[in-house]
Amino acid sequence: MTTQPSPRLALPAIAGHIIAEEVRQFGQRGVETGGFLLAPRGQGTVTVMAFAGEAGIIREHLLFQVSALALDQLFGFADQRSCWIPAQFHSHTAGPFLSITDQQLGLRVNGFTSAVIPHFANPPAKMTGWGWWRYSSEGWAPCQPPQIIGNDMEVVTFDEEGVHAQ
Repeated sequence: MTTQPSPRLALPAIAGHIIAEEVRQFGQRGVETGGFLLAPRGQGTVTVMAFAGEAGIIREHLLFQVSALALDQLFGFADQRSCWIPAQFHSHTAGPFLSITDQQLGLRVNGFTSAVIPHFANPPAKMTGWGWWRYSSEGWAPCQPPQIIGNDMEVVTFDEEGVHAQ
């Protein structure tokens, strides 16, 4: 069986600013944060940005963790919307690298993309300033940042209690 390559991610330019502002709010408190990007099945154009909420979310100086129940809520929401989740994003206090924890405990699914937003107290809004990696059977490898297209995107918050409009 062969697998189809995942389509290249595409996001509206405003996405970088929205994510950077969320990251900044938590980074100025000294903790990491993150979320996921959703696109219609089979497509790479992101239509929903999902920020982590509170219930089942752990934010610490060097740790951002989402419980299985919170992920289940998000994946159920994606399924109801006929979406898939091609990427996650999370912040780091320093540079845009994948930590050992990210590499070993993050979602490791062929074609899945992980973005790291550096300098969480004052992150860059341009997505080209972030670190981007894609997972394959060979492990994590750097990849290109998403294409910039469109202007429209829904923003939601998810946690163990469900998914809610922001």
